[in-house]
Amino acid sequence: MDWVRLFEVLIVVVFTSTGQLLLRAAMRSADLASGNLNQLVSYALHTPLLWLAVGVYGFATLLWMRVLSRYPVGAVYPMVAIGYVLVTLGGVLFLNERVPMQAWIALMLICAGTLLLATSSTAAAS
Repeated sequence: MDWVRLFEVLIVVVFTSTGQLLLRAAMRSADLASGNLNQLVSYALHTPLLWLAVGVYGFATLLWMRVLSRYPVGAVYPMVAIGYVLVTLGGVLFLNERVPMQAWIALMLICAGTLLLATSSTAAAS
């Protein structure tokens, strides 16, 4: 396994996951269930946490573009699934969300599949 490639993808995944958690944190206080698009835009423009989330996503996108310029997409994209685990853990640890056992089992299966994809001969080709 190429450790530099793994490290670069993990950095992208950490920033993308952080962006998801920031979005969730910002949207928890929004009461937009019965609102329209104008209310959503207004809320987004006046919520600094959403701006931070967009900035983090933007930075992650730039890093992802760098990764894609260096490695085949089939070799790096499967590792992005690690974000499912990070976001779920972040939701539990930082947002006090509850996750049922069935979801934890599903996440373990995703991790196993990701590991198989990342270590396959197709993914190793650069």
